[in-house]
Amino acid sequence: MLAPEESKCYIWLYCTSTDSPANPDQLTSMPSIVLYDYHASRASTCTTEFLQGYSGYLQVDGYQGYASTQTTLVGCWAHARRKFIEADVAQGKGKSGKANFAVNFIKKIYRLEIKIKELSPGENYDYRQIMQNRY
Repeated sequence: MLAPEESKCYIWLYCTSTDSPANPDQLTSMPSIVLYDYHASRASTCTTEFLQGYSGYLQVDGYQGYASTQTTLVGCWAHARRKFIEADVAQGKGKSGKANFAVNFIKKIYRLEIKIKELSPGENYDYRQIMQNRY
């Protein structure tokens, strides 16, 4: 955007990834791209028009504007973690509860993801299935 101070705009960010639970071994040739889509609005029509015809997975931050797409919405651990941290802080110093348990569990997930970062999508999927059965 050349002159952002002259008007308000929103940047919708889309990117591709080879990491998917559906047919993980068939995704290794998918190109990775990042696309910035500028709009003057934050209306759901921005995403529904751009994603028209796409019915795969869409990782989102919880914004309801994505709900009107034909995609399968999946959440983001970073956004979920923030809410649990806020709840943990709100319960007071020295107290432990469900929010504290959730933050610690998400830390474990992050550690596992770092451990499998270099594996193929199929190997990642298999490892996650094994670990899911442990917790």
